[in-house]
Amino acid sequence: MYEYKFARGLKQLAAAAVISVTPIGVALAEEAPIKVGFAIAQSGWLSNYDLAPYRAAIAKIDKINADGGLLGRKIEYILGDTKTEQERAATVGAEMVSSEVDLLVVSCDYDFGAPAALAANNAGIITMSLCAADPKMGVQGVGPYAFTANSAAQSEGIAIAEYAFKEMGLKTAYVLEDTTIEYNKSNCAGFRYAWKEMAGEDAIVGEDTFRNEDPSIAAQITRIKALDTAPDAIHVCSFTPGGASAVRQLRAAGIDAPILASTAMVDNYWLNAVPGLKDFYLPGFMSLYGDDPRPEMAEFLEVFKERWDALPVSSYSVLGYSLIESWAHAVEQAETVESDEVLAVMNTYKDEPFTAGPTTFTDQLHVQVNRPWLIMKVENDTFQAVEVFRNSLTPDMRLLFRVGQ
Repeated sequence: MYEYKFARGLKQLAAAAVISVTPIGVALAEEAPIKVGFAIAQSGWLSNYDLAPYRAAIAKIDKINADGGLLGRKIEYILGDTKTEQERAATVGAEMVSSEVDLLVVSCDYDFGAPAALAANNAGIITMSLCAADPKMGVQGVGPYAFTANSAAQSEGIAIAEYAFKEMGLKTAYVLEDTTIEYNKSNCAGFRYAWKEMAGEDAIVGEDTFRNEDPSIAAQITRIKALDTAPDAIHVCSFTPGGASAVRQLRAAGIDAPILASTAMVDNYWLNAVPGLKDFYLPGFMSLYGDDPRPEMAEFLEVFKERWDALPVSSYSVLGYSLIESWAHAVEQAETVESDEVLAVMNTYKDEPFTAGPTTFTDQLHVQVNRPWLIMKVENDTFQAVEVFRNSLTPDMRLLFRVGQ
């Protein structure tokens, strides 16, 4: 790492020498571009999550370049396909480090993004995940140079619990947890914590588990229907397609209580699997359907459409846009792309007004824990915006890392 930083320091000294004897405009034009690397899945199942926020990140980079660049320098980007393979992610990450990127962007999932992120962190390069919801994509996992553009999965569970209890007046809940990936477990952990804090220990009237690939949850449904008193709500911690299958089976069995879901089930692409779905709520990032109350989201959609000649297919896309915003803002404040200086600025963020929402980082926490959510509900076979809601409860470190759970 020392040799890497020393070499980059020599480059800056050389650039400074050029500037001292050359007209400013010429010097800026000749200075090497800032380099952003993307070690993401262009193929495999993870590409369904990576590509939309990646395209949003490119739209933001192109906008910065069109406006004159960053620190007067153009941003160039290079792309490597991790193919949804952990070993390949490590290889691509190492290749990006060898290319001397100034920022490395990695996949949405911690397990598949961490191998590339570790290569950057070990080289002292800022690395950011497009949308990992695991706080280990940060100081306590990858290391001090690692960030994620997303909120912690625990905060999703907390937010929908708070909204359901405070705004919908629901008092009891049943938790149905998909145990396939850690994201679901963290979401459920946040929900349980918040519900018990607000409604009491006995307010969760039952819990059950399933796996995303299970073709049937008939046994779980039988246990729900056997309860002495039906719960006010069902919390489903899952993702598609298994989450959609579970929702379809719940409704087909006549369970019509409101379903409170995780953010991973946002957007309309799966709703044809459950036609006529009602009373389905989740915390989302934004609405793609023209009803988001925040003007900055409409502006984002315009920029995205101008760059890609189409609207994004996933509301996760805004996280990629804000990822570049948050890093570029720190570069401007630090007046350099050198990682330690940029890191020092990012660690002081307190509700910075980026497009995805107020953003806070500290030297111990590089994931959001109470960024406002857009509560979404399904009605007339489409997601609709309800209101912007900010959770007041926040997860502590024990909950974020599920210590003792």
